[in-house]
Amino acid sequence: MKERKERKESKEREEGKATGEGGRGAARDALQGGRDDPWTAAWEVSRRKAVAVVDCRQEIPCDPCETACRKGAIRVGDDVCALPISEPETCDGCGRCVALCPGMAIYLIDRSADGGKAAVTVPYEMGEEPRAGMEARVVDGEGKELGRGKILEVRAMGGAAATLLVKVEVPETWALKVRGVRLRQMFIEEPEEVEGYRGTGDCLICRCEEIARAEVEKAAGSGFRSLAALRRASRVGLGYCQGRFCREPLREELARKCGRGVEELGIGSPRPPLRPVKISRLGGGDVRDTQF
Repeated sequence: MKERKERKESKEREEGKATGEGGRGAARDALQGGRDDPWTAAWEVSRRKAVAVVDCRQEIPCDPCETACRKGAIRVGDDVCALPISEPETCDGCGRCVALCPGMAIYLIDRSADGGKAAVTVPYEMGEEPRAGMEARVVDGEGKELGRGKILEVRAMGGAAATLLVKVEVPETWALKVRGVRLRQMFIEEPEEVEGYRGTGDCLICRCEEIARAEVEKAAGSGFRSLAALRRASRVGLGYCQGRFCREPLREELARKCGRGVEELGIGSPRPPLRPVKISRLGGGDVRDTQF
């Protein structure tokens, strides 16, 4: 442990010295044991073929990229906490390292096409399924949008729990900045995408008891006309939160089905305790939460 700490401090001193002399490239040289800057090497090789660029910055126990590479183009070495070293000339651009890197810190660059464009392949693990020909928002490492790019190819890699690899065409000047793609706008920043949205019957209206909206609609259509009746029939609103989260959407749904005003339905009769309480408190003991 002491040797690892000393080795890390030595690397930090070398990085600081290198940064003062030549910036980011020199710092990378120091970390890579005096080799040429791998980013510069990868950039040059990408003019001829697709090549992996490793942007790993965390010295943590992790080496899937080394085991994933069948060509031996990425090496971590005996120290599993060391930063990976890449050999761009050896890389065949298969993308296995991109799919298997748990930190999503590897991507492919291909500048072999003319016209000032580059094809960047990044991992994608979101819910929406991208397709070739779609337009996507291209983002950098901080999630900031760089602009729009055209998806050229989508393929799955990684076995049963496969990761999608999305190849997107971007201006060549963005190639080293791209870290991901986004198909939809952020809800908080771009609310116009959800205007006019209507929920489906499959969504949960009571998460505590896992009661779906469709079940409430069915109960209301069977003659139940009050919150109390619905609770007795389905246990909706009788869970952990005692209806604090589902009461309003439940009242609105019931009012819509019954053709009544929301205010006519009241708020129901919550059962004590209104919030979860430890048994020790109910027993009168002087026990503080911090002791658990």
